[in-house]
Amino acid sequence: MTNIDILLGAIKEQAEKFLLENGEFAPYATYVRSTGKLTYIGAYSETTDSKELYDILLAGAFEDLKDEDIRAYAIGMDGRYKGQDVLVVEFILSPEDIYRQLYPYQIDDKKVIFGENLFK
Repeated sequence: MTNIDILLGAIKEQAEKFLLENGEFAPYATYVRSTGKLTYIGAYSETTDSKELYDILLAGAFEDLKDEDIRAYAIGMDGRYKGQDVLVVEFILSPEDIYRQLYPYQIDDKKVIFGENLFK
């Protein structure tokens, strides 16, 4: 299993928890170390503006990735794309290497079902 697979699993798991508890979520992040250990990251803003939270997490990603033991960083966001609810995942490997994936989801009987990445 690659570091990206590990991060994607963690981001989806956390998104499912937030969606089942609240029906939505603010941006959050996770990074993986060379050992495969995950660290979960939240951001706080007085305004609770999603863009501001995203900017805080992105700045944190660039800072955290200076640690050579951190292999990859991902930010998860709730969004909409072409009329569908989607989990937006940005994988950040460096300030120059940011990759976005979109996973449509449905909440069905206390379970979140994620579709395939829309950006293939």
